[in-house]
Amino acid sequence: MMKGKLKIFFTIFKKASTSWYNNDPFGKSAIIAYYTLFSLPSLLMIVVSITGYFFGVEAVKGRIVQKLGGLIGEGVSEAIEGMIANASLNQSSTFSIVLGIAMLLFGATGVFVQLKKTMNAIWNVKSRKDGFIKTLLDRLISFGMILVLGFLFLVSLILSIILNVMSEYVGHIAPNIAAIFADIFSFLLSFCIITGLFGAIFKWLPDIDIRWKTTFLGAGLTTILFLIGEYLLGFYFTKSDPTSVYGGSSSVVLILLWVYYTCIIIFFGAEFTFQYADYRKEKVGPNKKAISEVK
Repeated sequence: MMKGKLKIFFTIFKKASTSWYNNDPFGKSAIIAYYTLFSLPSLLMIVVSITGYFFGVEAVKGRIVQKLGGLIGEGVSEAIEGMIANASLNQSSTFSIVLGIAMLLFGATGVFVQLKKTMNAIWNVKSRKDGFIKTLLDRLISFGMILVLGFLFLVSLILSIILNVMSEYVGHIAPNIAAIFADIFSFLLSFCIITGLFGAIFKWLPDIDIRWKTTFLGAGLTTILFLIGEYLLGFYFTKSDPTSVYGGSSSVVLILLWVYYTCIIIFFGAEFTFQYADYRKEKVGPNKKAISEVK
């Protein structure tokens, strides 16, 4: 029985790989990585503002810098910390505050708007109409994804605090077990949070009606590939010396590379979800705002 399930999995995986390659994931990921350069400061500022309301802005900034420092190096994390600081709103007048918020929202939603277009292409759907109202709705949906991101980061912080308390308690009784327990729990926490984010992207971003159950397998596979890539990129960034090649622009290049890889993985996960739904004969079709598009 297990052999049969593995055969089905690899069949779906093969079809997803072919479709993923034919949809030019490398070029589309490069476009989104480019958009990220302009969206990242605003996106980080909004996420920090949401979670900082509960834990304090400085604490959240420190958490982000610490996480990114271990992943892509201290130099890049410091550059991102500077982005957050420079994205702060000017408090000199009401007009500047409103304008600043508008620019933050427009900039932060750019990445998700581009992801949405690619997701629609994967699912063979297109919007019924374009125009200002459609653009506004797309931005609102994208902002909803940012709120989901902020919520998941908030949950991550809460669970991390619980983990630290439990580790200290267990550490007094069995120090060796506490270290193993912390590593396992930390991995499971990361896996669940990231899977939830990918599942939300697959369900809410494209203009389709799809069940949560259908997105779980694709989101889980995407998370596994993402964590593998995160480890490999982190190993490369920490063991090599990218600044010797790219010099002062190394921070920008490494951010682009990290986002580029992440997008490639997301697109593969979406393709896998599509093939899985097709295998299960799931009724996944365009929602009220879109129509089917035959390639």
